[in-house]
Formats: sequence, structure tokens, C-alpha cells
Amino acid sequence: AVARVQGDLGLIPDEASRAIVEGLDRVDIPRLIARAKEIEARIGHDVLSFVRALEEELGEAGRFVHFGLTSYDVVDTARSMAMRDALAILIDALDRLRAAVWEKAEQYKLTPMVGRTHGVHAEPITAGLKFLLWYAELSRDRERLLSAKEAISVGKISGSVGTYAHLSPEVERRVCSLLGLAPAPISNQALQRDRHAQVLTALAIVGGTLEKMATEIRNLHRTEIGELLEGKPHGSSSMPHKRNPSTCETISGLARLLRANALAALENMAVWHEQDLTRSSVERVVIPDSFLACHFMVHRMTEVMENLEVEEERMRENLGMTYGAIFSQALLLKLVERGMARWKAHELVAGLARRAQEEGVPLGELASRDPECSHFLSGEEISELTDIRYFLRWVEEIFGRLGAG
Repeated sequence: AVARVQGDLGLIPDEASRAIVEGLDRVDIPRLIARAKEIEARIGHDVLSFVRALEEELGEAGRFVHFGLTSYDVVDTARSMAMRDALAILIDALDRLRAAVWEKAEQYKLTPMVGRTHGVHAEPITAGLKFLLWYAELSRDRERLLSAKEAISVGKISGSVGTYAHLSPEVERRVCSLLGLAPAPISNQALQRDRHAQVLTALAIVGGTLEKMATEIRNLHRTEIGELLEGKPHGSSSMPHKRNPSTCETISGLARLLRANALAALENMAVWHEQDLTRSSVERVVIPDSFLACHFMVHRMTEVMENLEVEEERMRENLGMTYGAIFSQALLLKLVERGMARWKAHELVAGLARRAQEEGVPLGELASRDPECSHFLSGEEISELTDIRYFLRWVEEIFGRLGAG
């Protein structure tokens, strides 16, 4: 692209420009790479080795390869293109996952299950709401990836310290236009690494969302709970009875890698003066590894969601485990509303909830028989307040906020 623009602007001979552009279409890439490695082993500079190998391939016109450029004009602009394209692939993969999660949310919109806080039964929710929560977060992740894609879709052809000493800003504008990039408004020898940190941080946040999903599935996969199961038949080489949530465990582990790599990207923002190489070795690892890991995680979580087994009967069993104690807040609030002191209502309902679990008698039944409670509330009101439908009456509205997927 640079040679084409330089030829158009008369900065290098037109015949040299054409020879470079046409020669690159014919060059034997494996041979070029092998030759570049030979030269690098001798001189210890990867970009210069590549330029020399390319110069050999192109003959007389080769002397105009890399004309007026610094290594990072090439490396950083190419890296931006690669990261931009990788983000596009990742966003497509994320859309497939979002579709799978939305499908589960719709399918189980009204399937009741117990909500847990601190690991303890709290109040009823639906399985669909749990999935919808994930869908909403994945949608925010998508927006973050789009923002990161815009931030990294820039190039720089501004020379060794960013002053365009040997090539004009017009060259940069034309080259970036050919490559589908925006020219960086200002740079030094390199593009500034806040852009790259934004990308890797966005990937780490995607990883955090996937880990949250995986952790919840792992917890609900427990033998004692058994509400969500990974759709795989085998889980242990030694214990035939087991079905382990191993894919979700893998996802949880890789999320740590993404966070660590994001930290490295943040560390890379600081360099000496206009450029040093402290970040170069780091980026060669963390950028490709983060993209590969994140895409793998999204792909595997999509498989998990598509094959997830939702155990509705087990959810119903677990809902009844506390004999209606999970309805306690509704009783508390209604008693306070009717005139009972809050502290007294809290003690009364807490005692009834404990008895319900100890005696195996539904909370609503105990409340109806309790003289203090029945003084403020009718049997019909107590029945309504201990009906699961009371707690789930706004589910449709919550779904409506997220649209039709």
C-alpha cells in the first residue's frame, strides 16, 4: 500500500512502485519467511530481516521497499488491521452465543426456580430471568468490543518519532484509506498503547462474563442442587457415575489468563520517551493469546448453552425445600403496611419461617393460624402473599426491556 501511494505521489519511480506491488503478488511467501529468518539469525532484527529478504526477491525495485518508513509504521499498522479483523470475528461468535442464551431465556421465561443470595435461598426467580441477565451482559460486552474495534482501527505512517520528517501526512492518509483504517491524529514512533489496552481489557471483561456464566452453571450442576447440567454424558475416567461440568471449569480457568493479559497490556502503556521495546515481547504473547483464548471460550460457552439441560422438576423440588420461607418478605412488608412495627413484624415472620422449615409446614399455613398475623391479614391475603405468582408478576415487563433479542 505504501509503495502504491508513493508511486502515485511521485515519491518513488512509477516503475518501481508497480514492480513492488506486482512482485508481492508473485512472491513465494514460505521462501521469503525462511530467508528472513536466516537473515535475522545473523543481524538480530526481525523487521529489517524481512525488508532485506523482500528486497532480494524484488530485485532492482527492492531498494524502494520500506522507503521513508520506520519499523513501527509497518508493524503497528499491520497489527491494527489484524486486531480489527479478529474483533470482527469475535463479535460474530459472540452474537451466536447471545442468540443461544436468548433462546434459553425465552424457553424458560416462566420456569420458576429459587433465587439465592450468599448461597442461601432468597426469593423466587425464573430460569429465564437468570439467562436474560446473561444475555444483557453479553450485549454490553458486544458494545465494548465494538468500541474497542473502533479504537484500534487506526494506522500510522508518521516516521521514527511521529513528525512525518521523511513522508508527508498525505501518504499516511492515503495508505490508511487503502487499508480501511483511520490515520492516528498523533503518534510518536508507535501507536499509543491505551488503544491496545482497551482491546485486551474488553476481552478480559468478556472473559469475566463467561466465567460468571460458567461459575453459575458449575454451582447449579452440583449433586445437591442439580438444576443445570452440562449436556455431556461422561465426566470421570475413574468414577463412572460422574458428570463433571468440565467445559465450564475450562472457561473459568481461561478467564484468569485474559485478566492477566489485560494487566500486561495496561503495563505496556508506559515506555521511555518516543518508544522502547519493553512492550514488544509482551505483545507478541498477550495479544494473540488473548484473542485465541477469548474466541475459544465464547465458542465453548455457545456449545454449553445450546446443550444445557434445564432440570425443571429439580427446580420445583428445591423451591419447596424451605416450605415457603422464601415468601417471608412479602408477609413482613404487608404486616408493616397494616400497622405492625417493623421490628415486631420481622421477629414474627422470622419465627414463623424457622418453624416452617423445622416442622415441615408451609409458611402460609402457619401464618394463617398465628393470631398476631391473622389479626392484620386475612387468610386470602396470606395465600396471595405466599403464592409464587406474586413474586413473578413483573417477569414479562423485565423481558420487554430487552426487546425481542
